[in-house]
Amino acid sequence: MEKSLTFAGGFCGAMLFTFPVNMLLQRFGAHKVMTVIGALCTVMVAITPVIVCWSFPVFVIVRIISGVSISNSFPVAGAVVNEWATTREKGLFVAVLSAYVELSALFTMPISGLIATKVSWDTVFYLHAALLGLFTVLWAIYYRSAPTSTIFLRKWNKATKHPFVARKEWQKISVGKRPTTGKTSLPLQRILRSMVIWAIWIAVIGNFLVAQFTISYSPLYLSYVLGFPTMTAGFVTIAPLAGQLVIKMLTGLASDRLTCLPEVGKLRLFNSIALLGSGLFFILLSVIPPTGNAADVVLIIIPVALLGFSSGGYPKCVVMVSQQHSPFVMSIVQIVACLSLLTGSFAVPALTKDDTFDQWRTVFLIYAFVLTLSNTIFIAFARAEPAKWTSSPSTASIFPTEQPRMDVNKIITPSGSQEGFDVTKIITPSASQKQIDDASKA
Repeated sequence: MEKSLTFAGGFCGAMLFTFPVNMLLQRFGAHKVMTVIGALCTVMVAITPVIVCWSFPVFVIVRIISGVSISNSFPVAGAVVNEWATTREKGLFVAVLSAYVELSALFTMPISGLIATKVSWDTVFYLHAALLGLFTVLWAIYYRSAPTSTIFLRKWNKATKHPFVARKEWQKISVGKRPTTGKTSLPLQRILRSMVIWAIWIAVIGNFLVAQFTISYSPLYLSYVLGFPTMTAGFVTIAPLAGQLVIKMLTGLASDRLTCLPEVGKLRLFNSIALLGSGLFFILLSVIPPTGNAADVVLIIIPVALLGFSSGGYPKCVVMVSQQHSPFVMSIVQIVACLSLLTGSFAVPALTKDDTFDQWRTVFLIYAFVLTLSNTIFIAFARAEPAKWTSSPSTASIFPTEQPRMDVNKIITPSGSQEGFDVTKIITPSASQKQIDDASKA
């Protein structure tokens, strides 16, 4: 029970803080909110060794508070993609921003095992606290909630700041996007009635139910069922995560540059390779008993690595369909992901009390069923165009067609000087993708 509570505490905290943090994100922006969260979690991680030795119930509370660190990952990713990605780079941005799952596990599992063995277990927490503090400082210095450099567009009420973004870069980022008009109301009822959004949330269940096995339980399976030493099992787990990370990056590039398929076709293709492909290999894993050779490890690596293809599936679908409302949709993705992880924290230990292959066979078959079902629902309802509820009369065009040029006197550079720029390439949503691509390359 203590093991389950240790895993579950962070996920409970993430679910508890998701909506409050998302409200703060809408009010104050990702820059300020994530800076405060980073500082808070740095303290929580640093005091964990002392708390563990003092009281387990208090340790669970600290774990719950630390869950705020993962309560905002997906909403912030949605906001970053919406504000910073060009129309031709959304797949790459999604892949890079979602790679924190693999990168954190690739670092934490082997390094923590090595430090705990060679130095002490509490040093693991102090190292992670120091790194978290460093990354928080870098975030506070370099990130801004929007890309432009002290530019105020009075006609469309858009004010954004970033000290390192040049005018030409801002043009490339802005091509093909609707102007913001201050705060916009959230069409909550229309979002909740959207089948494509529900299909995305269901796909998250399959992906993160298996992610729980990848991060938490694959070392236990390798150790207790396949008989690997604990240290070896920790390092072997790196292989599927590394494969998943490489596949995720390549998929992000391919989903942006592949032209032989329509956008919705690419979403369905990559999501099916990830979820359906992983499900098929879990079926093989359940029917082929361990043989004591390399084939056992390969059968573990493949279904986990295939999940990397999902970066070109449901996460990209979120930002393409929900546009400026992607932070809210991503906040529900965060909750569904945490619910899946929380379910796995209790269900898997309950089903594998003796850690026998027969018990794990049941787990693998459940994984296969959930992956297949969630992928089937996603490909049935997936769409690639912005939903109707992302448009309003005030944001129907990228820039109003009756006012094709901006007044250069309204554009102020960071140095305070006024300079104009060519806006002939700023186009409306009715323009072809080729026009948008050509404008982005300019």
